[in-house]
Amino acid sequence: MRSRRYTRLLHAGLAYLVVLSALLFFIVPMLWIIYTSFRTQESIFTGRVLTPWSTYTLENYRTILSVTDFPLYFWNSFKIAATVTLLSLACSITGAYGLSRFDIPGRQPLLLGIFSTQMFPQVLLVIPIYLIIVSLFLLDTVIGVVLGQMILVLPFQMWMLAGYFDNVPREIDDAASIDGCNILQRLIYVILPVAAPGIMVAAFFSFVVSWGDYLIVSIVTQSQRTATLTLIIQRLSSALLIRWGQVAAATVLTIVPTVLLFSFVQRRLVEGLTAGAVKGE
Repeated sequence: MRSRRYTRLLHAGLAYLVVLSALLFFIVPMLWIIYTSFRTQESIFTGRVLTPWSTYTLENYRTILSVTDFPLYFWNSFKIAATVTLLSLACSITGAYGLSRFDIPGRQPLLLGIFSTQMFPQVLLVIPIYLIIVSLFLLDTVIGVVLGQMILVLPFQMWMLAGYFDNVPREIDDAASIDGCNILQRLIYVILPVAAPGIMVAAFFSFVVSWGDYLIVSIVTQSQRTATLTLIIQRLSSALLIRWGQVAAATVLTIVPTVLLFSFVQRRLVEGLTAGAVKGE
């Protein structure tokens, strides 16, 4: 009995150790970036973790917000991410609902093909996407950036929602049809409220991918009109004299919106991620 209790405590201790190690692996770099954003350039290179109180400053944030075009880049990032999220949701919801509810020949190979596009290295898509954007005369436009980023998010979003809709009972569709609803009414008034947690997960995924995207923005953007936050971080870190405090401040300001968004939708995200697993058993 004592041996079994000792074994259980040992397993619990090892589990906590693994979780704590993984947490530190992700949290420590973020805490270090936040800490660096409040330090002067000289104190960062002292090699000491703790420095006198006089070396801490808000000057890095003041410079980023007042000297650079950070507000413009922030608005561009929000505008592009919101557009990508709305358009990709409209396309993926209708496509996934059709794949889930209708007997389409080759459905499984089609879903497998959609998902396999996520295994393709994104950097290899740069030249085809650039040529398509140029041929459509969408270079250095918001629509060009949006179309390029939708190529990144749409396949996984559609594959995920198709699996989620499969777990929604078809009897709900049948009951709505008996009540006189057509396909569009069934989707909007019946299926979407039931599948809200899964749709929330898909929306959060597309927003975060678009918000943090650098690959598409770097090839489509030619001016400040379409530049996003990821570009300002790249430009700050590639200057001849790198101001690491300003780079850290820009990084913190870039991360804050996604953290706030996650805090608002956290409950829905957990429901959406766990509902599919439970129903799929």
